[in-house]
Amino acid sequence: MREKLVRLGYLLGLALVLSGILYFFASNWQGFDRYTKIALSVGLMLLFYGSAFAVRKLLPQQAFLSHWTLLVGALSFGLSIALLSQIYNTHAESYWLFLIWLVPVILFSFFTKYQPFYVLSFVLFQFTMAFFISPTGTVSQRGEHETLLLYAGMAFVNLLIFWIIKKKHLSSPVIMYAAFCLFHYIFLTVSLPDFTGSSSLRIGLIIFYLLFLLSSFFYFSKVEPQRSFLGISIVAFALFVIEQFFSFIFKHYAEWSLFLALGFVILFIGASVWFVKWLTANTSAQKTSLRVIKRIAVIGITAIASVIGSSSLGGLITLITGTYPTNGMLVIGVLLIVACYLIKADIPTVKYTLLMMGVLISGGASFFVNDILFFIYVIALVALLVFTKHTPVRLLLFVLVQGLLLIKVPTTYYDTIKIDYVLLALFLLNAAVYAINVHHAFKKAALLLAFIFLLSLTELSEPSFLNIIYCTVFFVISTVFLFVTVRKEPKYDFIVGMIFWFVFLAMKYYDFVWDLFNKSLVLVILGLIFLFLSRKWDLSTPDQPQPSFLDRSRTAVWIIILVQLIILGGIFTKNEVLLQNGKEIKLALQPIDPRSLLQGDYVELNYDIAHVTLPHVKDGEKVKLVLRPNKQGVYEYAKIYQADDDWNKPYTSKKKDVVITGTYHEWGIQYGIEHYFIPEGTGSKVESEARFATVRVGKNGDAIVTKVGK
Repeated sequence: MREKLVRLGYLLGLALVLSGILYFFASNWQGFDRYTKIALSVGLMLLFYGSAFAVRKLLPQQAFLSHWTLLVGALSFGLSIALLSQIYNTHAESYWLFLIWLVPVILFSFFTKYQPFYVLSFVLFQFTMAFFISPTGTVSQRGEHETLLLYAGMAFVNLLIFWIIKKKHLSSPVIMYAAFCLFHYIFLTVSLPDFTGSSSLRIGLIIFYLLFLLSSFFYFSKVEPQRSFLGISIVAFALFVIEQFFSFIFKHYAEWSLFLALGFVILFIGASVWFVKWLTANTSAQKTSLRVIKRIAVIGITAIASVIGSSSLGGLITLITGTYPTNGMLVIGVLLIVACYLIKADIPTVKYTLLMMGVLISGGASFFVNDILFFIYVIALVALLVFTKHTPVRLLLFVLVQGLLLIKVPTTYYDTIKIDYVLLALFLLNAAVYAINVHHAFKKAALLLAFIFLLSLTELSEPSFLNIIYCTVFFVISTVFLFVTVRKEPKYDFIVGMIFWFVFLAMKYYDFVWDLFNKSLVLVILGLIFLFLSRKWDLSTPDQPQPSFLDRSRTAVWIIILVQLIILGGIFTKNEVLLQNGKEIKLALQPIDPRSLLQGDYVELNYDIAHVTLPHVKDGEKVKLVLRPNKQGVYEYAKIYQADDDWNKPYTSKKKDVVITGTYHEWGIQYGIEHYFIPEGTGSKVESEARFATVRVGKNGDAIVTKVGK
């Protein structure tokens, strides 16, 4: 047990130190010049890599610690790339950043066979593809077919990854489930109404996906029964049907379409009764698995029927009456709930559909009735929660009541009851439910809700001192919870706590109550304390060495580290040559203020020279524009350009001319200097004051922004 506590302490310590370093870089600290910043980032990366080998030698009994430290070194390589992009004001969040980061991580995965490297490779690959398909900072000019093919390709690659792991050619359960879920997510996104028009390719992809879903039901229920993949497939099918329903209704909103939808629900429920019986008779699953598979099927069927049924019924009543009768809808919803309990036959799809329709209709209407009626309704739900015997229904009511109170109370009584009071009360309620001896399903739900409400409290920024208190309370409670649950089985509680602990760290990056620099110092100090205490508690001795991939792959790891240094050196050299030898010019602009995922705050620059129309130039074609200074010294487009190696008119270079390279689009020209990184929190000031950018342009036309100002 002590070993688990020590491991957890090391893990949390490393996570805090790494987060502190990330925050430190993202704060765009101004105390050092760019050479010092680069030296520090590369030095920290080498420090982590060197520490991995040092720890392996000094603490051979703790192989996991050297493995984690090596992983942190790989993460810090990505941060170093991001920092170089920040210093030289190159593209924020561009897919190349993740691609460059991905290559050495894949090599680490190949030589070490370490699961976290597999997962990191998978994540970086997804980011690379996502930013390639949907680049940040620019409007994608790809055609409909090209975009669809790229998304389909990304989905099929994830399906291939899933199948490779499923057939045990590679071992990584986390990636297997993630790839399967991402495949469905991509196709559900492509299936959204008006995603990229109504082309035959899109329709073909939707038909393929529907056939794939139906095949998945058969395969994971009869051929190779697996309730987890069947559950994912049923949830995806439910979402697919619901999104197609809303697409149809939005296009054909009329009484006939709503009657048609209600008829579909009736037929669908009838067919579902047959499907559940068929599933029971034909699946080869064991009795316990069959019970779970049936429950998953009922949940999916209920979700589809209840959402379509309640939406259609509400829309139909609104069209017929000309208004939305809130009191009447509340009564209809309650009657549907009562009808569920009056049916004695064991037909779960029918009963649960009536229940869910009643909950959706009455729950939505309850927000608009008078307060007395609302609280009577809530009390009735609580009574039903207490006296009903079905655990899924009780869980539904447990969550519903809290959701209703969370939304209704602070919005209705905002003068006296603030939202943080409600969140705090709900957190305490769920913490109490978790602490007492209740059904394990309730404990799981209460734990999730308790963390959600407590985490929500940390996002309240006014007043600032209260935010700091809430953040401190969350950090302390979640950390203590991890150390308590790490020794317990099953691991559900620990995994939930770990997820929320890391989500909290990520969310604080976007918290403006406390600046990034101060947060970075606190995180690093806390991390060092965790590492120190873990080392003090560690009773293992060096004469009990554990096997490590560092022993067999030492040379390969050092070669990969060398490759990373060469990559960083290449980026540094390219930009430094341009800075030292490029010609400095002044350009007019108008900025806006977003925030980058990895690189801190930046302003996106909108240049006057970007809004140029070039006749007979194709979209996406590389062009060179001649710039000349006006009387104020600001460089402007000189009406001369080169495309496909041809000038639009005879050109003779003048002394002050500058030729800049860009990519032509119908909406304007992109030069690769659209982002300029700034100190945290200064975006509004830069946005209001900046009118010009100072840019250095090299002989080959590449450019770097060096300054933005009045």
